[in-house]
Amino acid sequence: MRVVVIGGTGHIGSWLAPMLVRAGHDTVVISRGSRRPYTDDPAWRDVEMVTCDREAAEQDGEFGALVARLRPDAVTDLTCFTPAQARQLVEALDGQHVVHTGSVWSYGPSALVPTTEDAPKRPYGEYGVNKLAVEELLMRQDRVRATVVHPGHISGPGWLPIGPAGNLDPAVIHALRTDGSCLLPDRGGETIHHVHAEDVAALHQACLEQPDAAVGQSFNSLCTEALTLRGYAELVARHFGHEPKLELVPWVEFAARVGPEQADTTLDHIGRAPMFSMQKARDVLGFVPRHSVTDTVLEAIDAWVAANRA
Repeated sequence: MRVVVIGGTGHIGSWLAPMLVRAGHDTVVISRGSRRPYTDDPAWRDVEMVTCDREAAEQDGEFGALVARLRPDAVTDLTCFTPAQARQLVEALDGQHVVHTGSVWSYGPSALVPTTEDAPKRPYGEYGVNKLAVEELLMRQDRVRATVVHPGHISGPGWLPIGPAGNLDPAVIHALRTDGSCLLPDRGGETIHHVHAEDVAALHQACLEQPDAAVGQSFNSLCTEALTLRGYAELVARHFGHEPKLELVPWVEFAARVGPEQADTTLDHIGRAPMFSMQKARDVLGFVPRHSVTDTVLEAIDAWVAANRA
């Protein structure tokens, strides 16, 4: 196939583009050209690179036409966040397979866990609401064949993952590395559900290569297990050679001590009680994530520590 990957140098695309090349596909990446891919892979030499500021091109009404002129058989859209973006792309295409990157935040708070793709969706917040609206638009139109992949907390070497306190505060990792200490809200039993970027990319590829099974479907993209905050903190402390020293405090005290920015980020992540099933991808596509949740978070943390130590 000739596959156009929109946003192909980010977290997912950095893995996906080389995968597609190695599988024999004619691969085109559209990006702003402002950063290098996270993966250093010789397959990048065989990727056709197209530089485009998507937001500016969309304002001019030209982005969908640009994608269409590249003559794709399939399009993987990794950077679509609003129905207007999806509509402009779809209206410029004609019959191609579009694999859209959604988000587990489109579900809203989990009720029955592990949450499956047929669970009722009640998202909150602009990001989750828009991701659901994009999915609904794609599934009711008939110009292209559509599939949606819903990743959890995407992690991998090159960026700090959502940490044991449910936020991106590097001080949490520093304390766990130093002496195994960590401040957590309540009993530390809330869940966060990571996924390795390589597995998200591989699921996109599975959808592209099995269109008869994937079209009209949505698939969760997570590790097969989730972590509790407490379990995550204990894992990281022991990884760095310490017995965990956890301080469990009521939410009000936790929020006051970490500050509003970090507290809001934590609540954004744990408030949805994320824990999702990967059974549908196994049953429909024969896909099983390659990375365990423990390997996923530790690989990302080790790479982040090494980069910041340098």
